[in-house]
Amino acid sequence: MSDNQREALRQNALAEIALLDTPPEREFDILAKLAQRMLGTGMSSITLIAPERQWFKARCGPMAPETARAQAFCPVVVETEAPLTVADARLDPRFAESPFVTGSPYIRYYAGVPLRVRRPDSGHVTIGTLCVLDERPREPTSTDLEVLEELACVAEALIEARAVALRAAKAAEEHRRAVERLERERRQFKQAERMADMGSYRYDIEKQFTLWSDGVFAIHERPVSAGVPNGEIMNYFPEPDRSIFVAAVRRTLDTGEPFEMDGDFITAKGNARRVRYSCEIELAKGKPVALIGLIQDITERHGLEQRLRHLACTDDLTQLANRAEFHRVLDGRLHEARAADDDVAVLLIDLDGFKGVNDVLGHAAGDAVLRGVADRLRAFCDDGCLPARLGGDEFAVVMPAGLDRVGLDRKVRRLLHELEIVMHGHGHIARVTGTIGIAWSSAAAQNRDVLLRQADAALYAAKRTRKGTAQTYQAGADHRMAG
Repeated sequence: MSDNQREALRQNALAEIALLDTPPEREFDILAKLAQRMLGTGMSSITLIAPERQWFKARCGPMAPETARAQAFCPVVVETEAPLTVADARLDPRFAESPFVTGSPYIRYYAGVPLRVRRPDSGHVTIGTLCVLDERPREPTSTDLEVLEELACVAEALIEARAVALRAAKAAEEHRRAVERLERERRQFKQAERMADMGSYRYDIEKQFTLWSDGVFAIHERPVSAGVPNGEIMNYFPEPDRSIFVAAVRRTLDTGEPFEMDGDFITAKGNARRVRYSCEIELAKGKPVALIGLIQDITERHGLEQRLRHLACTDDLTQLANRAEFHRVLDGRLHEARAADDDVAVLLIDLDGFKGVNDVLGHAAGDAVLRGVADRLRAFCDDGCLPARLGGDEFAVVMPAGLDRVGLDRKVRRLLHELEIVMHGHGHIARVTGTIGIAWSSAAAQNRDVLLRQADAALYAAKRTRKGTAQTYQAGADHRMAG
């Protein structure tokens, strides 16, 4: 990667976290003060490096809010991506003529470490520094950089948390807008219902007779001329929602408490929908005479909620379960295994040669490999299996309980063969294989963390032996080949 490309990557990462030119924040100010106090210097800063300037997110001492980037100390740390100490800047040819040395703030001593942010497509990217400065020369101690690096870890965590919060706020705003749109449509529908009696019903308790507005007929996909199908209304609700609805109506009749519920719904034309039903008692002279309420088609909103849930537990590139969903399912399987005194196997899969695909053929080819691996894992998995992408080129599979070791070894051998992928492009060929680590929950006392550590140990034992193979974890690091 060229210097220009690295600089563009840094500036993109800096723009994504939206930290540049933001107001002071107490947490960052505290970190700068801690660095100053712990190292006993006159100045300190948390510095972000923009294209033409360095801007201080936090600063202590006689420092301007920002300065030119040229001949400054912190850009050197960012460009080299390495810590820097300068005992006496007047004696260092890189900085002796710097206006920050010859003029205010008359820097003599400098110590700085990189601040990095994590990007899913390019790993960690250096965007700035945590540094201390002083007007007097001093010899760096062995702990100066260690202290700064520890504080930089905290600063990076703050930046990451802030970035996560920004992404969450953006997602929440998008969700809020979607909810507002749906709520606006609901209010508009209710206004129309009040004007034209649309989407409302009334059930006469004594006569056991129901009246619908035109909107209810539309939801049921029945013509108004066909009349209300009294005696058959519950047939539009499939089980178990039908029984839930009937029980809710009885509870309302017994207690007088209204209810709202969402349920599946089958129209007269056989179309599946999702509806929201509200119900309350109509009183006459203090006695219940009818049940009244609204029925609302919420299929679109329900679909949106389902899609949001899907997005929350799915890896976007491969459409496999993501790490959070993998952990959730694995925890459930381990809970069941404890109750049934059963055994569950976990496969950890690491792709060999994947970096070469990205380097030689490009990230598009790398993405194609990851999608291909996901397709092979889906084909490999029977009922009860859960394939997942944990991140990067790391995959995992939760196997169903009750599968014996012989059967698993046979399946793993087939999977190893399926994971051999050859990619062509631009006159180059790249080969990818998969290495697999296997662990059983009984050996891990049904503990998820222990189980994954054991699978990871087996994986790297297999890699040390021969890539493209599988090993099963056994106590004492006596790993057995599975293929």
